[in-house]
Amino acid sequence: MTRLHHVSLLTGDAPATIQFYTKVLGLRLVKNTVNQENIHVRHLFFGDYQGTPGSVVTFFAIDRLGHRYDGQNQLGGIDLAIPTGSLAFWEQRLRMAGCVVTATLTSLTLVDPADTPVRLLVTDQTLPTQLVVPNDVPGENQITGLINVDLLVADHEAEKTFFQTMLCVTPENNQFRLEAGNTLTLKPSLTDSIKRFGRGSMEEFADRGWFKSLYVRDPADNRIEFATKEPGFALDEPLAHLGEGLGLPPKFEAQRQAIETYFKTKGVDFHD
Repeated sequence: MTRLHHVSLLTGDAPATIQFYTKVLGLRLVKNTVNQENIHVRHLFFGDYQGTPGSVVTFFAIDRLGHRYDGQNQLGGIDLAIPTGSLAFWEQRLRMAGCVVTATLTSLTLVDPADTPVRLLVTDQTLPTQLVVPNDVPGENQITGLINVDLLVADHEAEKTFFQTMLCVTPENNQFRLEAGNTLTLKPSLTDSIKRFGRGSMEEFADRGWFKSLYVRDPADNRIEFATKEPGFALDEPLAHLGEGLGLPPKFEAQRQAIETYFKTKGVDFHD
């Protein structure tokens, strides 16, 4: 296990999510596709220019999705890395976009349109030139990828044992540090209520084609996905045109017309 590959969440407003992650955070929509378990649900992938593993945040777009109810075990938020010296740039940009931001000397905390807790954390890394997204965010300030994911759990010991076995990593202060330097942090849940998936909830469905995945259940019944780095998002689209149309892996290509026809009845044009 070398790094966090991607994180998947839910949104009830696909246009607002696309606007925020591309126009505010400056990520690229690298795959504009559908959920392979339910082709009537859109699946949006955001990342660096190539959509490299570790840079990707995905959303399943579900109409009329209600607010989530947090239970004992759920995703506590995502942390995205920003380069040293870019904090002031990002604080100004986020505030100008209307975000409510809590700032410290090394981080910015906010929520996205899907109510997902998001933190931008300062690190000493910058994107290599080939991964920079051509937009109005200077390359030296662009988000470099996922740096940490918080997982809120009720049974710390069971979760620690599970991840120590699966990752072959010994935790330090309830945090598992992977080879690439990013981390998975276990935190105590603050409620004994039953969770309901809603905006901002962690979701793990089969997502094959651009990478192969192995799914397992942790002691908290979260579905954990272990994914390969290859073949990557350029499998079905030229790199220069990722996300510009309906992306489908080869095994779904025969359903392209039916999928596009269905979504047109919902007012969705994948080529917009």
